[in-house]
Amino acid sequence: MKSRLLEELKIGSMTVKNAVFMAPMSLGYESPDGTVNETMQEYWLARARGGVGCIITDALSVDPDVPYLGNTLCFRNEESIASYRRFTDRIHEYGTKIIPQITHPGPESVSAFRGIPPVASSVYLNSMAQRTRAVTLEEIPGIIQKYAKGAYDARRAGFDGIELHCAHAYMLLGSFLSPMRNKRTDRYGGSLDNRASLLCEVLDAIREACGPDFPVILRMSGSERDEQGNTLEDMKYLVPVLERHGVAAFEISGGTQYERCNKIIPCHGEVQGVNVPEAEALHEAASVPVIVVGKINEPRFAGYLVDSGKVDGVVLGRALIADPDFVNKMEAGDYEGIAPCAACAIGCVGEQTKRHPASCVINPAAGREKELELTAAEQPKRVVIVGGGIGGMACARAFAVRGHEVVLLEREMELGGQMRLACIPPHKQELSKWIVYLEHELERLSVDVRLNTAADRAVIDGLAPEVLILATGAKEMLPPVPGIDPEQAVTAWQVLSGETVIPGGNVLVVGGGMVGCEICEYLMHQKRGSLHITMIEMADEIGAGMVVNNRVPTMIRLNRPEITMMTGTKLMSVNGSDVTVERHGVQETFGGFTHVIYACGARPARALFDELKEAYPEAVLIGDASQPAQALEAVRQAVETAVRLG
Repeated sequence: MKSRLLEELKIGSMTVKNAVFMAPMSLGYESPDGTVNETMQEYWLARARGGVGCIITDALSVDPDVPYLGNTLCFRNEESIASYRRFTDRIHEYGTKIIPQITHPGPESVSAFRGIPPVASSVYLNSMAQRTRAVTLEEIPGIIQKYAKGAYDARRAGFDGIELHCAHAYMLLGSFLSPMRNKRTDRYGGSLDNRASLLCEVLDAIREACGPDFPVILRMSGSERDEQGNTLEDMKYLVPVLERHGVAAFEISGGTQYERCNKIIPCHGEVQGVNVPEAEALHEAASVPVIVVGKINEPRFAGYLVDSGKVDGVVLGRALIADPDFVNKMEAGDYEGIAPCAACAIGCVGEQTKRHPASCVINPAAGREKELELTAAEQPKRVVIVGGGIGGMACARAFAVRGHEVVLLEREMELGGQMRLACIPPHKQELSKWIVYLEHELERLSVDVRLNTAADRAVIDGLAPEVLILATGAKEMLPPVPGIDPEQAVTAWQVLSGETVIPGGNVLVVGGGMVGCEICEYLMHQKRGSLHITMIEMADEIGAGMVVNNRVPTMIRLNRPEITMMTGTKLMSVNGSDVTVERHGVQETFGGFTHVIYACGARPARALFDELKEAYPEAVLIGDASQPAQALEAVRQAVETAVRLG
């Protein structure tokens, strides 16, 4: 039976063809002039073609001189409004509605880098550790009018409504609404009604400028999940008040930007539908539609939320980065064919923290829709891929989509490679979705998968490949330290695979990167007796390189008496159960370890490539066989190779 999620939903005067909304996400695709460039346009058009009911764009600043990020959407002049009109017309061709998330960035503006202190409800340090300036009473009417003009310009630009951002104790309206930020002593501070005054005045001004038939969706935190913040009861009280001021629907998020960022973009260790309990309670309090965001990345679960009456619609973010055709596939009942979001945040959040445009592990074409389009090949070729890890599987899929004859060789009895180990630590099982999806795709595309097949020169020659891809992965490294016996040393992979079982004891983990942290969590989860872990890391930070939304909860879980973490500590030698380290320039010896586990990285496994490179000069190395990195790089290289050579 068709889910109600796929039926029409009416929000004010706007009728959406289905109740699937695309969340606003800042992905680093924005243009300096504030308009929608070709990259952004192709990105959103792909999701419109994919069946989404309504797209909510990235944050659009109501003040072009107060950008949210370095480049921020905004309406600068009549020419930019006309440009947006051309864009919204294209989205409407697919029957999809589109609304901008309009906001005054306030404390989150990068204006400080231009010598202008960011404004907020009160004085505090923003997420960039910059001091904010409290908005004066005299400035407030002008700010309200900027919101009204921004909404009016959105209407002129062909948008179907707007979303107003007031969540997460974040940006200007959020900083006024939250007692965590608002320390004012005038009529905009103190009580909940006072803190909501600016929001209500903005809503009134928007309705006056745009009329009652231009719907406003309000994004707010159902709970800020902090003892200092707004509670669910506060929001239940506000819902009817905000409805009277013109809110046509509520989008329920949760958490706060600084203290609870892992609740805003929930990743590993967070339950699916993290904001559903608050949204369901607010749905009962509201007389207008309530939609919910927050780790809703499974199609059946999304349908269940609407069919069970908990909410009226769902807001998908990363799930639509992973697969722009999520809705169309759901309509067709092709649940297994949906490229899954595994809540890793490696491409969508992690790349942004590196100042790179956002990407996606399972869909590297996100933000590169035209560049990495898998079109039919003019001349099908025989492609042989060695290595059935995630890189090899993604490469086989991409070549097969293009119409090539593909043979995938894997020496083990199952596909997945290192990704199978990555699924084992606590809170990481979601990563298995990538393997399940790619296995399904290889079967659907009739890829010739040969397991338990060790590739050598004879096997490769017998297959006569026209294209040869080597995705042979990597091997764990041991540090070049006196006293380590390579035959006896225990590595992180051996522990995760179950080859070495450690039920308790006094354990040293060498390496405090992501794998070292995962080993600590795994050992604590598996222990069957007394266990103490000492983790040493040469760098000054534990978990360096982890995505912040995963690192924050990981560090909270590792902060326990049974785990001692030492930074700036280098292993110098090993002597049985004793080790010598250099810690901040001073050598120390620690003894009595029952086990030493090495989580010290990996080196490329390229022996086969070195053997074949003269016979097959066109052979291509991808993934860890080229350079050990994360799955993001492996899959990206796989798809790029299929596009380039196919």
